[in-house]
Amino acid sequence: MGPFLLVCIIGVLALMVLGSVVGALVHAAFWLITLPFRIIFKLLVLPFVAVVAGIGLVAALLGAVLSLLTPLLPLLLLGGFGWVLYRAGWKRHAAPPPPPAFWS
Repeated sequence: MGPFLLVCIIGVLALMVLGSVVGALVHAAFWLITLPFRIIFKLLVLPFVAVVAGIGLVAALLGAVLSLLTPLLPLLLLGGFGWVLYRAGWKRHAAPPPPPAFWS
């Protein structure tokens, strides 16, 4: 019974090694077959990703600046209200008289 178990264990180990080798070969073949497609895909998609990342970065910076200025919004509204009151108090000048007629 001992030699039979030893042969079974060696057989299982041999199948595991053979399966690993076959799996590695299939993986390598698949990797080599898809390599040109992956390179082309990266070359085509990279500019779009860069543009989207740039737009996202600009939007994030704009949002950060606006979030820092948000506490000043009540002062801005108060200043605008004061400017409206200041403008309402201005005296409006009368229109200048029309020029004299040519033959008068």
